[in-house]
Amino acid sequence: MKTIKLLMCIILCTTIGSHLQSQSKLTNITPVTGKGEFSTPVWSPDGNKLLFTDHNYDALYIVDLNTSNNKIEKIKTAQGIGYLADWSADSKSIIFREKPMAGTFSDVRVKSIDLTTKKEKIVKNLHPDNTKMISKAKSSENLIVYINQETLKLEAKEGINGKPWIITKEEGEFYHPIVSPDQKSVVVHAGANIYMYSVYGKQKVKNLGIGLASSWLPDSSGVVTFEDKSDDGHHVSASELFYISIESSKKIQLTSTKDAIEMWGDVSSDGKKIAYSDEKSGKIFIADLNLNN
Repeated sequence: MKTIKLLMCIILCTTIGSHLQSQSKLTNITPVTGKGEFSTPVWSPDGNKLLFTDHNYDALYIVDLNTSNNKIEKIKTAQGIGYLADWSADSKSIIFREKPMAGTFSDVRVKSIDLTTKKEKIVKNLHPDNTKMISKAKSSENLIVYINQETLKLEAKEGINGKPWIITKEEGEFYHPIVSPDQKSVVVHAGANIYMYSVYGKQKVKNLGIGLASSWLPDSSGVVTFEDKSDDGHHVSASELFYISIESSKKIQLTSTKDAIEMWGDVSSDGKKIAYSDEKSGKIFIADLNLNN
């Protein structure tokens, strides 16, 4: 009996310790939205604002975190406009994808909207698959990483008219690439797994395990992911946030809750904060990110 009690204590203490470790990675958790159903937050490069969309990706919203009431401003509505939406490098414009009503994926255009004037213009040096590379887009010769819609391979090229090369030479249907801030690596997905490739083929591919990556750390040292679950195969019933180190492939759980469905974590440009959406309540949260604890 004493042996059984000791074993139960060890299991219980280990579980509690693991729970506290995962919880301590996020502190000062604060909601920045109230009523409404919002998703997929993205930090502005200056760290002052958040961009997010609704659950159908049909609207663009921003909130200025320097205001006391966190007033939400609706920027634009259109079908699918919120998917892969991002900020310009100067935090003054929003980058988004726009598909003509009767068009196909090949007709999708990347556009920007100035937050002050509300004027829109076409952005020619970005691919619809990777609008997040706007922060490095300084000329028409910037690096472009995208999924070839015919082969479903991950490709890259220097500039819109550059000669493409294939990054994923293995068999598989790849999707949702995210390039590291230093533009040396890219995480991409195949099935339920996350893989990391060297953009220029200088390193071997790494299997980072299951999940969906949503953000790199600003120093390119790791990625934030989430793992969602479904009880019926159609609707998400649970999800938690994780951090994966690129060097060691070590995975750290960031959230552990039963009453929330945390998804789409995005790390601020200084690496100190994270924003994410709770798909159950529809709220956007921000928190301090304490990976060094």
